[in-house]
Amino acid sequence: MAAKKDRPQNKNLKPFGTQSLEIEHEIRSKGGKASQAKRKFRTEQAYLIGKYAGTPILDKRTIAKFERMGFENEELSKALEITHAIMTGARKGDPRMIDIYLRLTGEDQPAPKPPTNNLLDALLENTKEDVSTDDLPEVREAAEFDDDMVESPEI
Repeated sequence: MAAKKDRPQNKNLKPFGTQSLEIEHEIRSKGGKASQAKRKFRTEQAYLIGKYAGTPILDKRTIAKFERMGFENEELSKALEITHAIMTGARKGDPRMIDIYLRLTGEDQPAPKPPTNNLLDALLENTKEDVSTDDLPEVREAAEFDDDMVESPEI
């Protein structure tokens, strides 16, 4: 496996500490400004979507469709229409709508990791304990006769 610095995407990277402090400060500052702009954009989008979702539905056909589905007239808003569009798109197989649906329902989290091999863990835990000599008949017999159980090689 190639070292990290040998990868093609890293060939033009210069490690921090090799350039002047002013250049490094400028690079970090640009990253912070871009991050701030992206965060501001997302906040504005969330605000606008919230405002739009609260507006009433004006289309009579859409109102009639949701009333046939069992919704009260007071419950009808653009939020319901957005949710319906997401669910319809997900049912049709649109990957973006499926992703949005999974995030909204909280099902986008990966499944919990399966437990490790419990048998292996049990064996490892049991090997850490001291062996009770009372359980081994050979050890008991050797202790009674006061013999050495370790056989020494003949020299």
